[in-house]
Amino acid sequence: MFKTGLVAGFAAGYILGSKAGRERYDQIKDAARQFSSNPGVQRFTSEVNKTVNLSKERAREAATQAVETAGTKARSAVSNIARKSDQNANGTTTVTGAGPKSDLS
Repeated sequence: MFKTGLVAGFAAGYILGSKAGRERYDQIKDAARQFSSNPGVQRFTSEVNKTVNLSKERAREAATQAVETAGTKARSAVSNIARKSDQNANGTTTVTGAGPKSDLS
């Protein structure tokens, strides 16, 4: 897509900046029309569009999955924090490890 845009930009700049006059403009316009009406170019453009659409759909699915996974992890983390907070408020604590070792012992 970038190369196509770059070529189109150069062509537009040439046409707009050209001092060759109307005749050269018409030649360029006719060449562009012939190029774009070529069945091979149309097939290629169609395939590129299909590929881009498929890639967009795959990216959308991957993003949706990532958001769902992040949401699940966030809900789990909040639930764990709330549970620990409730335990602490009730006077019960859960020891999950021995904590850091001290060099003083």
